[in-house]
Amino acid sequence: MKNENNEKAKKLFQSWTKNMVIYGLDAGLGQFFMNAPETSCLYQLGNFIFPAGQVDCYFWQEYITKYSLADKIIISEEPSWQEFLDSQTDLQQFTRYAFADKVAFDTEALEKWKSRLPANYYLSPIDKESYECLAREAWSQDLQGDFPDFDHFQAAGGFGFLLYSGEEIIAGVSTGLVYHGALEIEIATKPAYQRQGLAKILGAKMILEAQKRSLFPLWDAHNEASKKIAESLGYQCLGAYPAYEWKGTFNQ
Repeated sequence: MKNENNEKAKKLFQSWTKNMVIYGLDAGLGQFFMNAPETSCLYQLGNFIFPAGQVDCYFWQEYITKYSLADKIIISEEPSWQEFLDSQTDLQQFTRYAFADKVAFDTEALEKWKSRLPANYYLSPIDKESYECLAREAWSQDLQGDFPDFDHFQAAGGFGFLLYSGEEIIAGVSTGLVYHGALEIEIATKPAYQRQGLAKILGAKMILEAQKRSLFPLWDAHNEASKKIAESLGYQCLGAYPAYEWKGTFNQ
């Protein structure tokens, strides 16, 4: 099922507009899985799966039996695949929001947001020790990005910042993926500290740092709250789109 013929697989995504797919393919990231006739492809990038080409329900079943859909997000721009995913009783549809990959950020406004960090909290760059700490709690695991360990994170150009209250990590922002000239922003806040505006402060900090490194900080919102934060930081929303998760993810 796995196929290393990347050029054939890439052709199935030629008409796609999703930034994650365009930038991921350009950077040579992720894995391709194709059916035997090479008419159907699943592009796996981090915890995202992008189905393209013709719907092949046997190929789909073979993939999920072997690799599972736990903690995966499935997105397709193909109407036939969307219809197929809608029909799967073990999947739940939800709405995500896409954003433009060109923004004239208001640096002065971002600096103001960054300076609103409460006095009892402090920011620190992610290092090897703190990176490893992120694996200990479910809420912070995504901040490790799509990397097996800190050395790979660092070698790929990954970076980020953690927010502390005393010795406790309470929130963070990191590079979920690093592309050529761009990165995917990942923000997470410990449940007890949510609704304090911390995500917006961290977003401002990450955008400013990305600009210093000549990288564009891409944003793709998982929910309405993330969408509002992105818009307040200057991003232009391109619209909503359907995404899918395995229902079992919510029961783990």
